[in-house]
Amino acid sequence: MTNRKRISLWLFGISLLAYVGVVGATGNFVSIHLPKHVSIELPRNWTAISNNQRITLDTLVQSKRELAGASDPSSDLNFAANYYDDSGTTAAIFNIRYYPDIDVTQADSRAASKSDTAELDGALKAEMIPAMQQFGMTVLSWMGTKKQSINGIVAFITEYRRASLRQGSPFRVRLVRVLNGGRSFTVTISYREDQKFFLRPICDRVIQSLRI
Repeated sequence: MTNRKRISLWLFGISLLAYVGVVGATGNFVSIHLPKHVSIELPRNWTAISNNQRITLDTLVQSKRELAGASDPSSDLNFAANYYDDSGTTAAIFNIRYYPDIDVTQADSRAASKSDTAELDGALKAEMIPAMQQFGMTVLSWMGTKKQSINGIVAFITEYRRASLRQGSPFRVRLVRVLNGGRSFTVTISYREDQKFFLRPICDRVIQSLRI
């Protein structure tokens, strides 16, 4: 290896360290307070989606604060936000959906065994693959479901790869399912695999910010 190559690799490594430092900075994330006492932090440069319109997260948060007491936030049962790359193409997706009719609690989740988790995984896989096919998407591989603790919350995280609707790079998807009685919900967060190096740690950071 020539000295020039060594220097280039060293500079590349330094730039990566700088990038990781930026990702970890709280100022680059916006705290989103959602219905049913759920909160999560999303990158400031992601865009909220409402009625097919794009809204900056800063604008959304400010509007929520100004309308507090004048609106019923419990009616907002779904929330979605995307990250668009320089070409304007979707590179990462976040959404949350609530399931008020579930009676499984956090206590039940804590008591769930490995066989219970495997049974849940099998049921999700059997339901997910044909459902995706109905929307013209293909599950390329299924990584399974694991039980994990996030800030004291017991969650069941399912991971799989799916083909892109645009026939480009596949997406890596994680479902973060929190069973909490009438406050149960699933966070879905995914990223395009051709941007895995940058987006995987960001999506990890978002998941780890989840609180109820």
